[in-house]
Amino acid sequence: MKVTKTDIKILVDLYKSADGLGPYIFYQRYKYTPPTVFKSSTRFQKMEFIVNKDDKLFITEKGKAFVEENRFIYDNHKYDRIPKEFLGNKIGVNAPYIPNLSKISKEILNLKIKGDG
Repeated sequence: MKVTKTDIKILVDLYKSADGLGPYIFYQRYKYTPPTVFKSSTRFQKMEFIVNKDDKLFITEKGKAFVEENRFIYDNHKYDRIPKEFLGNKIGVNAPYIPNLSKISKEILNLKIKGDG
């Protein structure tokens, strides 16, 4: 399935919305034409990612899972896209840190730098 930037913006906005969104909101925010919003929304309705109730679009649990799996949610900061499983404890600035030598490559440990003697 090919997902366009338009599709991603629509899904992410619906994901962040607490009370659903009307199709006109996408025109106000991104200047998407009604046919563009209709095309994306009908395709996602067929896939059961969104539902249309009282002329408002709502994301389903299946749609939320799709957005989370593909990591479409991020802010302007590029480090916000790092998956949670790769994040560790943060250390303070100028805090002492000793790396775990068992996780460092043997090649790096045996590397001799010129001038070291």
